[in-house]
Amino acid sequence: MKTSSILSLALLTVSAVALLANSNGVAHQQNKDRTGAPGSDNTCQQCHAGGAFAPEVNVFLVAEGDIALEGQYIPGATHSLMVNVSGTGSPAGFGVHGTVVFPNGSNAGSFADQDANDCIWLDEVDGRHIFEQNDLCDSGMFEVEWTAPESGSGTVDVYVAAIAANGNGVSSGDAFVGGQFTFDELVSGVEAMNEVESMAVLPLGGGLLQIENADYTRTTVLTLDGRVLLETNLSPGLHALDLGHRGLVVVHGVEAAGGTSTHKVWMR
Repeated sequence: MKTSSILSLALLTVSAVALLANSNGVAHQQNKDRTGAPGSDNTCQQCHAGGAFAPEVNVFLVAEGDIALEGQYIPGATHSLMVNVSGTGSPAGFGVHGTVVFPNGSNAGSFADQDANDCIWLDEVDGRHIFEQNDLCDSGMFEVEWTAPESGSGTVDVYVAAIAANGNGVSSGDAFVGGQFTFDELVSGVEAMNEVESMAVLPLGGGLLQIENADYTRTTVLTLDGRVLLETNLSPGLHALDLGHRGLVVVHGVEAAGGTSTHKVWMR
C-alpha cells in the first residue's frame, strides 16, 4: 500500500542542526528521538522555523476491512497508521518522525514497512521504535503498518513531529508541527463497526464504494473537510458507487423509517 512517493528533488543538506531537514530523518542520521514522546530529545521546533506554511498534522488508524477508527485500536490487529501533514502555501515537501508508545514511554505494538518504495522507513533509538521519512516527500500522507498490542494493554499514544519544508537544504524557512494522539483499546470487534443498524459499507478499491441497505436510504458521502462527494437516494439492495476518490470518507445514511447510520471508511 503506497500513499506517498519519493520526491526526486535535491536532498536536504545534513548538518547537526538540520533535524528533520535530513533527507533520511534524524533517527537514522543522528540517532536522535525527537518525537516528543516521554524521554525523547528536544523536538525539531527550535531549528525548523520561519516558514509561512501553517502546517497541521492528523493521525488515524485504518483496520481490517478498511474501517477507519477514531480514537480507538483493535487489540492484536494489524492497522494502517495514517499520518496526514498539510500546509498552506506551496511547501516543497514534508517530513515526519513518530512513534507509538504506552503512557510510560515503552513501545506499544510493532511496526512494519509495507512498501519498500514509499517515503517511509523504520528505525530505532535507544530501544524505541520510530518511523520517519527517508527523503523529502512530496505527499504529506504517510502510511505505516502497525500491529496493536494484545488485549488488556490499555491506552496508547502516537507522537508525531513533522515539518512542511521549503526545500532550500537547511532548516530555515521550514515550519514545524507536532502532536500527541491517544487511542483507546476497542472492546468490540471490527465486525461491529463495519455494520451499523441496517446499512453495511465496504470499499472495493479503485474509488468504488459498496453499500448494502435494507431500507430506502438517503445517503451522503463526504470528505473529512465536509466536501460532498455523493448525495443520492438508495433503494433496498446492494449498490456499487463510483466516488472517484481516494482517502478517508464519511458515509451518512438516513433511512425512511427514521434510523441513521454513520461510517468512516478508507477509500483506495
